[in-house]
Amino acid sequence: MNQDVTYSSVFSRVPLETPNLFAGYRIGDYPHAGLRHPPWEMTGTQAVLVNAFDMLENYRTRRFTSEIREMEGTLREYIHFDGPLMLDSGGFNFQKLDEISIASLDVLEMGIEFEVDVSVVLDHPFLPTSTPEEMEDRWESTVTNTEEMFEKLKDADLPDYFELMPVLHGYDPETLRQSLDRIIEIWGKEPRIVGIGSLAPLALNGSKRTVINIISTVRQLLPNAHIHCFSLGSALLMLFAFYCGADTVDSQSWIISAAFKNVQLPGFPWTRFSSRERDKDTDKYEEKRNAFADRLLELIEEEEFAVKDWDKEENWLISDKQDALAYLNYLEHRDGEKHIHRRACHNLYAFNFEAKRVREEKEKGIRAFETFIEGRMKSPVYRKAFAYAIEKVNSKS
Repeated sequence: MNQDVTYSSVFSRVPLETPNLFAGYRIGDYPHAGLRHPPWEMTGTQAVLVNAFDMLENYRTRRFTSEIREMEGTLREYIHFDGPLMLDSGGFNFQKLDEISIASLDVLEMGIEFEVDVSVVLDHPFLPTSTPEEMEDRWESTVTNTEEMFEKLKDADLPDYFELMPVLHGYDPETLRQSLDRIIEIWGKEPRIVGIGSLAPLALNGSKRTVINIISTVRQLLPNAHIHCFSLGSALLMLFAFYCGADTVDSQSWIISAAFKNVQLPGFPWTRFSSRERDKDTDKYEEKRNAFADRLLELIEEEEFAVKDWDKEENWLISDKQDALAYLNYLEHRDGEKHIHRRACHNLYAFNFEAKRVREEKEKGIRAFETFIEGRMKSPVYRKAFAYAIEKVNSKS
């Protein structure tokens, strides 16, 4: 084992380098949602997150649960992945609903049955617009589920690698402290691993400073725990999370965005490449194509970014701008062509590449890490948010 690399203290069956990304995966996306073959190895994916809601209640995907149980194998074999595996409860599916329609113990039993490394407590996230009463009700629901799942574990015959992950919710330091106190009361000690929920709506609504406050506060409260941030896996938001103390994040946007014809590059905004955009404004579209090609070349020359022919799983050599544009043609959505697989694999590789770059820069020291992130923040909004993150983290160190 490379002693220069930081590994999570939680994932014992297959060590996990940190910081890192859990690739969110909906059961059946291969081959039913455009993936032509499993993307994990060729994209450098080290960890995968699947969703209990998809296997228990989602009418589009729950049929695959029976297939997994009937086959002579395991969930890992079904999704063709043998690394760290997390089972999210799927609580975010009820974020806009007053009630949760799946049972906490069903989620736990599924995690044990399918031999995942981490099973997440069934939580009930809230929205930034939720009233204090709604937040309190949802947190109490989360606490009840936490108690039920933890009590059940006392009677279960568990493998050494299995972990139950409690989830914290709160938009201010005092609420987070109170939430953690409840978790510690149930656990009898500080948890080794904890998730932070209800973050994604904040980040999407422009409340990046609140996200920074939450993550840095939890890291201060739990200096030795493995901290996971749910649904903060965009190429930029993950940088905020990692800088503020998160060990892992997850994202399903690599494939969801691919279905909407979007392509990602580190240090470059999500960009939609399709005939509709081309027909709206050809000149602007060509500007975007050229900017993408320039950034791709820059990443290849300066940071050893390396793409593939994702259909054949073969390296794609890019030595000049024409090569870069040819690769973009390969990814691009054109009339009659649905290259979801190509874009999804490219996006997932880009996310994993960025997580790897974070690990590399963190090893060089805090200033190198900060300089790296500053170089990725192109817009004034993100630059200001990161300046605030530096101030926040340094004030607590």
